[in-house]
Amino acid sequence: MPRIITITPNPTYDFAVDADFVEPNRKLRCKNAQSHPGGGGINVARAAHRLGADVLAIITAGGLYGDAVKGLLGEELIPIRAIPVRGATRIAFHVQDLSGDHEYRFNLPGAEMATSEVDAMIAAIAEETGEGDYVVGSGSLPAGKPHNFWARAAHATKEQGGRFVLDSINGVAEALDEGIYFLRLNKFEYPELSGRELQWPDEVIAFAKDIVKAGGAERVAVTQGGDGTIMASAEGVARTPVIKVKAESAVGAGDSFVAATVAAMLSGADDLDCLWRGAAAAAATRMTAGTTLFNAEDVERLYTQEKRES
Repeated sequence: MPRIITITPNPTYDFAVDADFVEPNRKLRCKNAQSHPGGGGINVARAAHRLGADVLAIITAGGLYGDAVKGLLGEELIPIRAIPVRGATRIAFHVQDLSGDHEYRFNLPGAEMATSEVDAMIAAIAEETGEGDYVVGSGSLPAGKPHNFWARAAHATKEQGGRFVLDSINGVAEALDEGIYFLRLNKFEYPELSGRELQWPDEVIAFAKDIVKAGGAERVAVTQGGDGTIMASAEGVARTPVIKVKAESAVGAGDSFVAATVAAMLSGADDLDCLWRGAAAAAATRMTAGTTLFNAEDVERLYTQEKRES
């Protein structure tokens, strides 16, 4: 049975707390501490697993926090293949300022990977990928990483009969030159790729269609925050509005969108239904505090409700 395999070369140990207030030069008393395994690919695997998909997370792991990430994934029963690296796995620190309902995110850089470590991760992709699998490359690359990393991952995926999905702005041009199945961009990323600001929705749709026409990706989705999402393919353009909920935190919403969208693709859903699934998962994650992902029941409820009312 096909799987969703995720690639996380720069994982994190996510630590989140609440603070009654955040002010400079003050000792801040924190509460409600949470710890989760993080990084784009890891979150996609965790979210897809909650939706019932068969997953595998290929990650790097080094040092104390690398062991912690592996342990936390084990607690969630997420199958992993860990590539040992000499550098230490990074941490990310999130603080919710309760006085003004502001969220602060502090993401540390990851240690540089050796060439042999990069090669080991690409080899793992080739060894694990089977016919019909979706391989998702997501999140940032460690410092100093060659920009062809995702292109190499896409090539290894396609050689094994898989479909490569990219949710990262790092090395995206090289990946599109290689050719991928699905590209997801957010409202901060597509101006970087296009080289200019684009008007929503017409210019963004035209930009996505141009990528498809050029053969860079078979499908391109752009998530535009409160304006909703579009997906372009050779069959046309699908579009959904944002699902409005009482938001607690935006952490992991994009990863949840990708997980639910790809899980729907794996089940054979059409583009519009895939977007609705993704929108519901993103909204459900926004409803949770800190670095916590969605509850599967909320995803199904929001999906059913919004589809009925659309």
